[in-house]
Formats: sequence, structure tokens, C-alpha cells
Amino acid sequence: MTSKKLLNEFKTPGVAYRGKPFWSWNGELEKDELIRQTHVMKEMGFGGYFMHSRAGLITEYLGDDWFDMINAVADESEKIGMEAWLYDEDRWPSGSAGGKVTIDPQYRMKSLVLTELPPEKYTPDKNDLAVFYGRVDGINIYEYEELRNGAKPEPREGYKVLRFTVVPDAPSSGYNGTTYIDTMSLKATKRFIELTHEEYLKRCGDRIGRSIKGIFTDEPHRGHMLDNLGERDGVRTCSLCYTDDFFEEFEKRYGYSARAILPEIYYNKDGRKIWPVKHDIVDLSEALFLERFAKPINDWCSAHGIEFTGHVLHEDSLTNQTVPQGSLMRFYEYMGYPGIDILSAGNRCYWAAKQLDSSCRQLGKKWRLSELYGCTGWQFNFKGHKAVGDWQALYGINLRCPHLSWYTMEGESKRDYPASILHQATYYKDYNTVETYFARFGLMMQQGKPLCDVLVLNPIESVWSRVHIGWAHWISPADGDVHALEGKYQQLFRMLANNQIDFDYGDEEMLSRLASVRADADGAALKVGKAEYRTVVVAGAETLRSSTLKLLKRFAAKGGRVVFAGEAPGYIDAEPSDKPAKLAAKAIRVKFEEKALAKAVRGNLGIDVRVTSGSDIEHRVLAQARYDEASGNLYVALLNADMNTELRGLKLTLKDNIGLLKGQRLQAQEWQLIDGARYAVPFVRAAGTLTLDFDLLPGGEHLFVFTPNKEDLPGKTERGETVYVTTAAPKFEYTLDEPNVLVLDKAEFRLNGGRWKPAAEVLRVDRAVRDLVGIEHRGGGMLQPWYAKLNYTEKYGKLELRFRFDAEKVPEGELFLALERPENWEVKLNNKLLTHRPEDGFWIDNCLQKYVLPPRAVKAGENVLLLSTEFMRTTNVEAVYLAGDFGVKFGPEQRCILTDRPAKIGYGELKEYNLPFYTGCLTYHLKKLKKPEKGDRLILRVAHYSGSLVKVTRRGDINAPDKIVLGWNPYEADVTDWVNAGCDIDVTLVPSRKNLFGPLHQVPVDPGATGPGSFCTGGAGWSDDYNLISSTIGKIVLEYRRG
Repeated sequence: MTSKKLLNEFKTPGVAYRGKPFWSWNGELEKDELIRQTHVMKEMGFGGYFMHSRAGLITEYLGDDWFDMINAVADESEKIGMEAWLYDEDRWPSGSAGGKVTIDPQYRMKSLVLTELPPEKYTPDKNDLAVFYGRVDGINIYEYEELRNGAKPEPREGYKVLRFTVVPDAPSSGYNGTTYIDTMSLKATKRFIELTHEEYLKRCGDRIGRSIKGIFTDEPHRGHMLDNLGERDGVRTCSLCYTDDFFEEFEKRYGYSARAILPEIYYNKDGRKIWPVKHDIVDLSEALFLERFAKPINDWCSAHGIEFTGHVLHEDSLTNQTVPQGSLMRFYEYMGYPGIDILSAGNRCYWAAKQLDSSCRQLGKKWRLSELYGCTGWQFNFKGHKAVGDWQALYGINLRCPHLSWYTMEGESKRDYPASILHQATYYKDYNTVETYFARFGLMMQQGKPLCDVLVLNPIESVWSRVHIGWAHWISPADGDVHALEGKYQQLFRMLANNQIDFDYGDEEMLSRLASVRADADGAALKVGKAEYRTVVVAGAETLRSSTLKLLKRFAAKGGRVVFAGEAPGYIDAEPSDKPAKLAAKAIRVKFEEKALAKAVRGNLGIDVRVTSGSDIEHRVLAQARYDEASGNLYVALLNADMNTELRGLKLTLKDNIGLLKGQRLQAQEWQLIDGARYAVPFVRAAGTLTLDFDLLPGGEHLFVFTPNKEDLPGKTERGETVYVTTAAPKFEYTLDEPNVLVLDKAEFRLNGGRWKPAAEVLRVDRAVRDLVGIEHRGGGMLQPWYAKLNYTEKYGKLELRFRFDAEKVPEGELFLALERPENWEVKLNNKLLTHRPEDGFWIDNCLQKYVLPPRAVKAGENVLLLSTEFMRTTNVEAVYLAGDFGVKFGPEQRCILTDRPAKIGYGELKEYNLPFYTGCLTYHLKKLKKPEKGDRLILRVAHYSGSLVKVTRRGDINAPDKIVLGWNPYEADVTDWVNAGCDIDVTLVPSRKNLFGPLHQVPVDPGATGPGSFCTGGAGWSDDYNLISSTIGKIVLEYRRG
């Protein structure tokens, strides 16, 4: 029987399954504002937050005030029932403690750099680790010898000197003038723990493990893996990760000297593409990274009662993992709550989540984190939030870390990978809809155990065995054979997932420690930690470990089902071998082809979950199934991976090969994730098979529950017959919930009373001024303001900015300017000095302080706003905003002109109604709608809109508890009861902040990913004109239905 606890939690999920965003601590932190924001996040449906130092932080990182703020927030979180989590770094990647660790050179990351040069250019150097002389042809090396004691070789055709030098990373502003840490050095990690974790323990006391739940590590890595081949003047260079005892550890563990054959790591010896030392060098770097970085931190966290969570640098592909780390599955073993990072709106690297889910199943870890929504931009709407979150929730992600929520937008912070998922977003009062939906999804995907009988060998070590100079350009493969491996890796996932076959990946090193074979009445089982499999698939791999081969042989000998798809691997431990082919000859052999593989695997599934259709659309449906032994419930989650196409006429078939679905009271139910409602669903049972019919909306989902205990539940309301359709009136009275706004982001400037420079966009002005005084540009990797204010106090003279705008008609009512740091600027409008009053408050964000203008401050014709300040490294040249009850239109060269706002608006773009920069809520008022006939229903449908979401309410409060949020399909609201009660209806467009906070000049308008660089593009990527995104409701349809 389904427990009351589950039913209650499904209806009203608690904080555990609710998102914990990156709470970007930037700017100058104030305790009251931090506490206010904790309550905003609770209102938004979040369950906690990661307190994360980000670009723009003014309060000293790990200073006294920092810890006071941490403790205040932890205490408030405990009071209001939220989870407070730490973050272990100033920005990222984790390890340097904002430069406090690596200010000591001994802890800095270093690389072993190959310099390949002609013999005539070689001069011996005492800093050389080793020098070789060999015959080189591109990426291949043939005979070679080591040059000792400063020997100089005789020039020979085709021969190069190969100099290997240990080179520390160069200091950079991103590490506050230092470098990243050597993560393969235990003493460096201990120093990091001492300055970070131990300091939190000392300053936070018993909050650690109580009100502070855990700590997030972000993008640690162990350095290069031959991925940065460069060439200049005929000299090539390439880097390998390195630590002081690298080669001593190698010889100790692998029994031979890698130093003696260094060229064979960087090149392909005699043209051979797969080579043992390549595999072993990646394996060693992985092991040192785990033993000397991951494990010590995890051990510290376990000893002090807090959870170690976060994610490692890059996981989207085999190459992504090999370059900065090796195998992510092995890192997850050393985290309490392991995680991944899924950036941008279009990322569909399902296998990244599947790897994490596989590890957690095998290691018995409940919580899987994903940092998601990063780089999506202000224009990313609720449909996108659902789409990116859905497939991750399906594949086990239950600790969502939305990226990100800014404490402030001050200075560079507003360009720190928007959007901000906090009070700055117009939709923040509606975001609880998203979080409650995903809390239900995460909860249900943890019920019982997964019905997963298939293990797929992870082929990543085949990539390890192929590394060479230039094999990758950073994290993108450049080697054709590696490209082929990547293609098969992704194709194999799709061949199984498109047939609703669940599987786990198996990391070979983990299998060597965690796997065992047993036999029972159902046949052979391969047990990996806490997971168990009946079928093993070998596909897309070129080399296997000898330990893996032995394991497969034992499994097969017990009657286990081993399926080889495509060619069998031709190597064991990166040495040529026919042993895999001999095993394959005795196993199940199929082509590397979807139907053949699916057929071979389905033959051994306990519960065979299958979706079919009459039109070959079932391959767009992803599925997961779980069985809870205590309740007897079987849970099946289905997702339409196609965001644009409705899938109709689908049939779900469950073939029960192990007798789980028994009993006369068996009932099929649908549990709706959007509202917590539950319905009985008709199904057919015959000969051990259950079937039910269903459709899936674009990007839609179903959660079906098959329970042995029938309940008295209603059936779902049928769509009914359409009897009348009309479009709501073409013109509407409307209401804005914020003042309209004019963006002033183009200014003339001068320094120290010099000649005025022509008007330019404010960030270009900022860069021009910094070039004039000889300091670095601002950006995500700049010196942190907290560090700069302690170390750089120079003043460079008086900077003046001159903004211009026109007024066709002088606006009536209150007007105000909003700008940053008013205490640092003298502000004049039309040559009249303006006074800032703190009591006037802020607008949208706490950094945008209001200057309420005196009457008649704005005049007809041209208006000139003059700002002046003493320019310093910490000065921010930013846009200024004029807000009030007016319209804005564009004149020649898009010069902004204040004008009237129309009395009514229609279905066009907001800019057509003199609202080009308006991003607050806009409510269309629908009056005196025709009541439906008795028994009929009136459905209001928004046929098209561009914005974050649309919501439908009765006339009055657009945030009323009974509001209907239309964030994703179906975009329709049943307003029957409201209209029958005589209520007028409000339809509210909730726009994004893109047309206010930008980027406003980037081309194209939606580039797919947004970051600091998106605001400073050039060439074809830049427009002096405003490049605004669509913001509109396209059509409001009223549909009367019967039945």
C-alpha cells in the first residue's frame, strides 16, 4: 500500500528535494539584506542555498565580516527551515582559497612541457628535466635517444630535440595574482583544507554539521593532458600534468620507468596509436588526484559531520573527462553527494547524468547533484527550465543547484553568467511552480529500486590509450579515432535509451574492486557494490583491462549474458590481444545497430518496459522504472525528449518476466507532477503483460504508478468536444506593475578635463579608460574587488560621463534615475545637481539606488545627464536607468526619445507600444467574457508568447494563490468557474529581463550561451543598435468545450 507519508510529501514536498541555488555572494555584503534574501528564496520554493563567493565580491573573502555573514545566514536558515551549504573557494576552480594557498609557490600547479625544436636551436639548460633526440614525423616518433650531461646532437634529417621542462602556471587575476593549486600534491591540499575547511570549523563552531549541511567543491582538476599543442617559428610545445614525485610514483605503481620513455607518452611510437604508457599515465594522474585531493577533503568532511558535494571540471564527453581528470565515475566514490554540471539551454549530454546515476546506484548514494541553467541568459523561460531539468530528474538528479542567484548586480556581477534566479527576475514570485514540480519528480525517482538489469562497460580507457600531442584542442577531440569513439559512446546510449532500456555504466577500475559474480535461480548476476546486473554490454571499446576480461569470463562461465555489439576490443591493457575476440565468439554477437542490440538485451530483462506506436515516434520517449518492494508499487516515468512535437497514439507495455505485477486489485494511476493530483488510468492485463494508451505533449511527461491496492480515485477529465472558438479582443486595457524604463548605456567621456570622446556603449567606455591609465579590463577573471581594495588604491583622475536623451513630451508623475554607488558620483541633469536620498530605496536590485527627480527636471527636447567621479581600479562604468510613466521610441541612429504610452495595447511586440526596455509584468484585462453553456467549459489558451511565462487570474491580484501559471505545455487555463461567477479575467505576460539588462548589443540576439564575454563582443557579433528579443503575447484564444 502506498504510504501516507509518501502521499503527503508528493502533495507538499519538503526542503530536501527542493533546489539549492548558487547564491552568488558578490558586492559589499550586508547582514540584513542577506537575511531578507533567504526569505525571498523560501518564497521561490527553494530548499536552501550554496553560499558562493563570485566575481565582484567586495567583502574580504574569509575575512572576519565574511564569517559573521555566514553564521548569520546559517542561524536564519535554521529558524526558517532552509538548508545552508558552504562553497569552498573564491570563484572557481576550487583549491587556491582565493590565492591564499598559492601565494606560496610550492603549492602551485605545474606542467611538464615538451618543447620540440630543431637541433640548431637547442641550448642545454640546467632546468631541463630530460632531453631526447629522435626522428619525428607529425605525431609519430621512431628511434630516439636521451641526451645527457648537456650533450648537443649532430643535425640529422627528420630529427628533433625534445626538451621536457617543469613549468609552473603563470599568475593570473583569476587567482588574485597567483595560480591554481597542484591537486596531485597532498601537502597543497592539506594547506587548502587548513585555510578553508579548518577556518570554517573554527569560525562557525557547532553550526558545522548542524545548520551548515555541507560544502561544495567546484571544477577541481589535475591539469593538462597533451591538449594544448601550439607552434611558433617552427617550435612546437605541449603540456602534461605534473607533480614533484610524478615519475617516482609511476615506477612504484606500474613497475617500469615512464621518464625513460617520455617521448612515447607525447607521441605515437612507430605510428602505433594505442600504447600502454599513455593509458598508465592517465591512470596515475587520476589516482593521484583522487588520493591527494578528493579523498582528503571527503575524509575531513566525514570526520566533521558535513557532506562533500559539487562537481569536477567537465563531464560532457569522454574527451571532456580525460583532459582535466580521467574518469569521473571514480571521483564520485569520494563524495557524499556527487554531482555534475550541465551548462546552457541546449545541452543534452544525457550520458553525463547516467554516469553519475550509475555510480550512485553502485555505491549506494542517494543524492545526485546537478549545477544547471548556467549560461542560459535572461531570456531562458519556464519551458526551458523544465526541459533542462526534466531529463536530468529522469536520470536520477534529485539535488538541483540552479545557477545562479545574485546577491547584487553591482558592477561586473551583472554579467556573471545571467540570469539571476532571485528577486531580480520578473518571475521570482512564480518560481515555486518550477521548484515544487521538480521536488515531486526527484522524490518519485527515489522510490524503491531501479529496474535495471544491464551494465555497459564505460569505454573511457580506450581514449586514455590514444592520447598524444594535439589529440584534443582543450576539451574537444581533434583525433579522428577519438571522434569515432565519442560517436559510438553517444550512439550506444541512444540505442538503448530510445528503446526504453535502462542501464548503468561500469568503470573498469571500480569493477576491479567492487564487482563479484553469483548465481541464483534466475541465472547469473554480476554484483557491483549495491547494484546487480544480468546482462553486460561491450561496445565501442578498443581496449579492456585484464581484470575486466577475467570478470567477464567468470560471469559468462556462470551463465551470465555478455553481449558484444560491433567489433570486439583488440587490446588488453593497451597491448594487442585476441582474448576479447575469443570471449566474444562464445558470447552473444550482434552488429552495432539499434534493433539488433535492443533485441539481444531485452531477452534478459526482469520487467521489459516498452513504448510503441504506429508511426515510429516511440524512440523520442525516454523512460525509467522503479519497484518498491514494501508497497508493491511499480513506478514508470516517461518523458517526451522532443520539445516541439506532440506524440499521440503511444502505447506503454510492461512485460513482467519475474512476477511483480500480480493481484486482482492491481490499479494503474497517474501522479501529476505539476499539481500533485492523482488519477486512475485504464489499462489492459493479459498473459503477464500490462498495456495502457497515452499521449505526450511536446516536452511532456507522465508518471504512472502500478499499485496492488486499488484506491477510489477519479479518472482524468477528457478534453471534450470543441463547440466554439474565438480570439480575445485585438486591443486591451492593460496594467504595468513597474514603471517603464529608458536605458542610458551610451556616453561621451573624458578624463582629467581632456577633450570629450565620442559616445560609446558604457563597457567600451570602461575599457577605453582602463587602457588610458594602464590597468586591466574588468571581466569574470579580473582581480576581485576585495583583493584590489587591499592592494591597489591608486587614483587616476576625474572621469566624466555625458549621456543624452530626448523628450518629445515631458512625462508626468514621479521620475527617478537608478544608478550604482551614488556616493561615488556627482550627478547633474541638465546642469542641475541631483541629491541622493537613501530613504528612496532601490529599484529591482539593491545596487540600483534611486534618485527621485525634482519636478520639471526633464525638459522637452534634449536632456543631458552628467556623471563625474574619481576614477580608480574599483570604479564601475555602468548603464544608468530613467524610470517613470512614459513611453520610449527610437529616433535616428536609435537615439532614445521619451513619448506617450498608449492607452491600449494589442498582440504586437512591446516595443511597438513604446515599451522596448520594459521587463516588468504586463497584464491584459479581459472583460465580460461570454459564459459557457451549462455543463460546458471555457478554456483560455495562449497560442503564442515570448517571455518567461504567462499567468491567468481573476481580476485583481496577479499573484493570488489560485493563479494559473502557464509556463509550459499545455498553455491553457480552465476559467469556467471564474467566468460563471461573473469575474473578469487577467492574462499577465511575465517578460524576461533580457531587454533591460542585456546583453543589448550582441548578435545574434540569442546566441545559445551567455556569459561575461557576451556583453563585449565585436565585429559581426556586435550591433551599435539595440538588438532586442521578442517580448509579446501572440494570441489569446477562448475555446468553449463540451463533455
